[in-house]
Amino acid sequence: MTDRLGFSLTQLRYFVVSAEIGNISEAAEKLCASQSTVSSAIMRLERQLGVQLLLRHHARGVSLTPSGRHLLREARALLGQASSLKAQGDALAGDTAGQLDVGFFFPIAPFLLPLVHRLAGERHGALKLNLHEASADRLLEFLRDGRCELAVTYDFLAGDARFHPLVDLPVHALLADDDPLGLVGPLSLDELAGRPLVALNAPSVLRHAERMFSRAGVRMPRVVTTTSIETLRGLVAAGAGFALMYQRGLTATTLDGGRVREVELLGDLPPATLGAAMMPDLAMSSRGRAFLDVLRSAVGARPAQVGTGRQVGTGRQVSAGRQVSAGQQVVVG
Repeated sequence: MTDRLGFSLTQLRYFVVSAEIGNISEAAEKLCASQSTVSSAIMRLERQLGVQLLLRHHARGVSLTPSGRHLLREARALLGQASSLKAQGDALAGDTAGQLDVGFFFPIAPFLLPLVHRLAGERHGALKLNLHEASADRLLEFLRDGRCELAVTYDFLAGDARFHPLVDLPVHALLADDDPLGLVGPLSLDELAGRPLVALNAPSVLRHAERMFSRAGVRMPRVVTTTSIETLRGLVAAGAGFALMYQRGLTATTLDGGRVREVELLGDLPPATLGAAMMPDLAMSSRGRAFLDVLRSAVGARPAQVGTGRQVGTGRQVSAGRQVSAGQQVVVG
């Protein structure tokens, strides 16, 4: 048994039109094809199906055989289904209505996703976002197996995906508000490395932190891990160590009442780029383009804060708070 059909929808259409008109020459004129092309296509179809479909009466045209009469109904139904499938495909390719599966790197989602959801509802009411919060490695799996069209993540976590950059974000340190080290001004990684690094327990994030310390020629400090940004902030406020972050929050107060302080970092530390990743060979749908426009608006929607970020592709400097929604804590480690 084989999955290869051996015949085409074009052959079926030639057969159906010829049978309905009763004359191959007139059918060929309607189909904008030559008589020989239509006649040959139908004969090939008969051979591939193993049955005679038409009786040829020369000057009197054609008529259906009993087998042809039965298969005509099936051919019409199949052509109708193909037409419906084509219409649905056109709608998916050219309309913002319908479902779009989008992944979010899980540290980003609580802070950026609510604004994206609101803006998408305001601009594209018929767009239904199906959202997947996951680790960076898991998001790449979702892209590869087709569960997501786009994934909101960072360039250093995008792997071999095609990346649509939105904003560059410089890294800074997060310390307890009463940590004396945070009062002396900008710090180097070497000055911080004597205490633990409080980090998200995600392999790709930890690998990135290791590369950052290695690039700076500093030994990687001991790591304290957690799976929650708010727990991370609370641990830093409680003096458990420091964190490295790409985006400044709007509040220094943690959920348990502690306080953190953001400190500039010295050295040539590369920024991270926030954007959307997708498979290289996938053409972005109209829903995907609509979502990317919404995401771009959400990234630039908040009022100015301390610190700087660069809107990618615009050539202008804007404040970090105008790049990502309020309170976002993008954590390196």
